[in-house]
Amino acid sequence: MNAPRLAAPLVAVVTCCLLLASCSTSTSGGGAAGTPSASAAGTSEAVPGVTPEATSGVTPEVTSGATPGAATDGPAVISLPLDPYFLPPADEARLHTALDRLVADCLRSVGLQPPAPAGVQAPLLGRYERRYGLTSATGARTVGYHLPDHPAPTQAPLSPAQMKALTGPQGCQESAARRITGTTGYPGDAYVVRSANQESFEQSAKAPEVVAVVTAWSRCMKRAGYDYATPLQTGTWPSERATGEERTTALADVACKQETGLVRIWNEAETVVQRTLIQQNATAFDGVLAERRRMLREADAVLGRPEPGP
Repeated sequence: MNAPRLAAPLVAVVTCCLLLASCSTSTSGGGAAGTPSASAAGTSEAVPGVTPEATSGVTPEVTSGATPGAATDGPAVISLPLDPYFLPPADEARLHTALDRLVADCLRSVGLQPPAPAGVQAPLLGRYERRYGLTSATGARTVGYHLPDHPAPTQAPLSPAQMKALTGPQGCQESAARRITGTTGYPGDAYVVRSANQESFEQSAKAPEVVAVVTAWSRCMKRAGYDYATPLQTGTWPSERATGEERTTALADVACKQETGLVRIWNEAETVVQRTLIQQNATAFDGVLAERRRMLREADAVLGRPEPGP
């Protein structure tokens, strides 16, 4: 599933404690005006060894007739019905900016200078970039199955006094979180969204058309000289950097996905599952959007106040 993608809060070093407890895996938790309501939204063998690689969307176009090693460039672009229920980056940034303001005000109220905000760390991959395995020929040629280099943002260390004021019960981070989210955790994807995201992947992997296309992909890879049962068995390589063998394997992998239409077929199967899950849990999904609107109203109220001087 998707790893949490977080706008860097003012005190990123210690915020992780709160985020891990509340976000688990994702980017969101509610909805903005104009987002469709859930109430209006309208199997055989499991694929062995398939689990989602978590890490946004239009149904992917697939090139038919590609030959292994001749993959076309660019990752597949994937969309799914759950997309509106994940927190958009712009809304996430608003929420974290408001949290930063509240934490800074809290620190000043006890005579402490707020630390400078950490830089914003962009996600390593898009939400669905490797959901069905590697799909980018460009990535295959450059990093293989490895993740691209991604330096972490830096932040000056916190003083003991700042750390004490920020953490613990009734600390500045907890009080800021309670104001915006109503909990001790920072904003993240709602549990119902994360759960449906996982469940839809697992259910779609068992769909007959997905089982068939994975088998076709495996045959294509075997013709290219590689023995893999599923696309998601290809990604474990022990070397620190991509080797020539890894990059060649990755290119064959992407080309076989394009030849068989694997991404399109799997995406269509998962779309059907997600629509059903949303319809079955319409009240909960409508609640996700309503809660997001409430949090954004709270954030806007905080950000609408005059900012105190240094």
